[in-house]
Amino acid sequence: MENCTIYSHQINFERVIEIVKQQLPKASIEHKDGGKQKSLVAVLKGGLFGKKKTLTINYRERANPSYKLDQIECGLTQNLAGMVGFIQNIPAQNPSVQNKFIIKVMAANTEMPFMAEPAITPEFGGILQQIVKELEAFTFAPSSSFFNRSAGQHFLDESLKLILDDRGNSKVADINVKVDAKYHDGPASDYTQEQLDRKSSSESFLENKQIKLNKNLPCLPLSANTQLRTKKEVIERAYALMIIALRGEGVSSEDVKRPIAEKNITAFTAKEQSILQNSILNDQEKTYATWRYESLYTLLWALNVLPDLKYPSEICDVPAVVSAIIKPSIEAFYETCQLKTNDEILEELDKTYRMNWACVDARIKGEIVGGNINPSVVYERHYALNWLTNYQNQAWDDVKTNT
Repeated sequence: MENCTIYSHQINFERVIEIVKQQLPKASIEHKDGGKQKSLVAVLKGGLFGKKKTLTINYRERANPSYKLDQIECGLTQNLAGMVGFIQNIPAQNPSVQNKFIIKVMAANTEMPFMAEPAITPEFGGILQQIVKELEAFTFAPSSSFFNRSAGQHFLDESLKLILDDRGNSKVADINVKVDAKYHDGPASDYTQEQLDRKSSSESFLENKQIKLNKNLPCLPLSANTQLRTKKEVIERAYALMIIALRGEGVSSEDVKRPIAEKNITAFTAKEQSILQNSILNDQEKTYATWRYESLYTLLWALNVLPDLKYPSEICDVPAVVSAIIKPSIEAFYETCQLKTNDEILEELDKTYRMNWACVDARIKGEIVGGNINPSVVYERHYALNWLTNYQNQAWDDVKTNT
């Protein structure tokens, strides 16, 4: 058997059925309609001496079709989120294609496993090519006689050219990403005045700083519908980030044992445990750990330990950040901390979310982002604020900064 999986932004299984019927007029075809889950089986008889050939196409679509991936609400969105994580971890030769492809993955609304027995014959190959072309789809496939663009797992575009494989290879200079207007968020009338005012305030801020705007970005949730992490959770996360950042800056595993014991710091993630246990960090680990100062800075602001967040044109004042959390006793620190309101945090998140979109857009297009903002600072701030507001209920190591 040869197989692959087709992903498309379009919802049109009826057209898939038509294509199969047109290209296999002599086949016995059965299809089942289970609403958001469907299937098709086409059988070509082999004649007196030939073997029969079978094509099976299964289908499922999102619970709520969209152009973004900000809710894990069904099996398909869960699969897409895992795929995004997989792609992000590939050492891509062409980061621009990789970043643009992630956007295409997040906009996928349908998934179609395509399975051919005994193989993808010329008849079945023609069907596959027509489906991916008409539905502007991409394909995920293992290496096989038909899918021979790579020796490993790989993604193909609508012309079956290599977008990316698991080693980071790519054979395209760009990819096509289209979003159907009907899958955009609902009209502005669906939002409350609170949400519209927050969005408008953020857009004015970006305009004044000459940062590129995307007015099609949605509003953030209502303040009343936002459940922040608890004060205890935020403090524990802040302490853990402090230790990890110190490790990134060169403080040894042995030397961080004292503050860990004094502050009773235990809320390290699996990734952070690895950094703590490694006596020598590689460059990637050092970079990851050192940037935690920006996440820590954001959480200390949210805890009212530090004043307003600075404009993200430069990195935070590291000595001031470390001093604010390491000097007080754990009792005094808990007493000092008081989480900001939902409104205050959502206002900062809304601005940061829109700035991060501008950073991603500039990176995809190979441009310099406007407003003299530092994309890495914006990303870390977005990451921390998404965690703080329980975005998709994700644990710290799994936080997404979708734009």
